[in-house]
Amino acid sequence: MEKLSAEHKKLVKTLNAQIKNLQEQLVEVNKLEGKDAYIAVKVHKNQARFKRITKKDTKDKAVGNFYMEILITSKTQDVFIPLSIASGKRTAGFMYQIEGTGEGTLDTANVEVKGKGVSQVTLGTLLYAKIPKDVTASFEVRATINGNFGKTYKLVFARLNYKLQLTDVRYQQYLKEIHTDSVHFS
Repeated sequence: MEKLSAEHKKLVKTLNAQIKNLQEQLVEVNKLEGKDAYIAVKVHKNQARFKRITKKDTKDKAVGNFYMEILITSKTQDVFIPLSIASGKRTAGFMYQIEGTGEGTLDTANVEVKGKGVSQVTLGTLLYAKIPKDVTASFEVRATINGNFGKTYKLVFARLNYKLQLTDVRYQQYLKEIHTDSVHFS
């Protein structure tokens, strides 16, 4: 068998580096499409409604109530999902942003988890849902957005953070956006 020339060795090394880079990019693109090696995510219920709150001697208030039931299945091993919502100033399980035609603020938000075999684990001050392998957990997300009349709003979960081990320093991320229905505040 012939020896590889220096030029061929260099070419092989370059091609291997390109393959590695493309594999990393493929993993990222798959995550953006919702293909994740550890969890499967499905929106089961998605409800949103507008409510006008009338107040005596002040302006009426425009409020949107949002509800989602998100089913998350652990595919290959136990996963831990923080039971918290945040806008990005601090890390949480459900990272949200408000999208709409006007400025809006999140008034209240909470996450509850249900499911046979699903347990809750506290690590310091953080509460996690532990989903065993091949088990589906139901996450109920409720949020209230204060907005402006005549504008449209929706809540978008830009990413979902989770851990494979509680002792992991970094979170794994599910990157496919999860949207609530849009509501016109009329």
